[in-house]
Amino acid sequence: MKLIEKLQKAKNVDPMTDTPMAPRGSCPLLFLTLILLATCLAQNIVLPNSYERFVSEHVDFPKTTPPKGQSYCNVMMRRLSLTHPGCRPSNNFIHAPTRQVGAICSRSGIYVYPSLNQCDSLKAFLLTTCKLVFSPHRPQRCIYREIPQTRRIRVACNQQQQPVHFLRIL
Repeated sequence: MKLIEKLQKAKNVDPMTDTPMAPRGSCPLLFLTLILLATCLAQNIVLPNSYERFVSEHVDFPKTTPPKGQSYCNVMMRRLSLTHPGCRPSNNFIHAPTRQVGAICSRSGIYVYPSLNQCDSLKAFLLTTCKLVFSPHRPQRCIYREIPQTRRIRVACNQQQQPVHFLRIL
């Protein structure tokens, strides 16, 4: 009888019902620890290239001069592959040095939604908004309208106080 009891305990089987039991010992605690660790890490994950992507998609300083006969927006949207796989509805370009744009998240901006890491610029920037006006079946032929303006902007910032998402023009 003692041998059967030892076998049942070793297999984590209830001796009364012969049904499997939850693991005992440190396994549940280890599992819970791993879940909590993964949750904490996921909250702090920022794509390693999100700042670089923001700069490449939104900062154009000095402003690019398109080839003769071509519009700024059509050239820039194609160059950045913002017309693939389909035509992006709009994009904003900031014509200022990267360090001035980056400072919005640290010294030359104001946090408007601190819990969301959103900052408004204190100064106005030269901007170009590119808006889609024609979307053909072939994305390489997207046509955009250029809207130049000088306005303040709102960006989302990462933990390193760098802009990672263009939110809106103020």
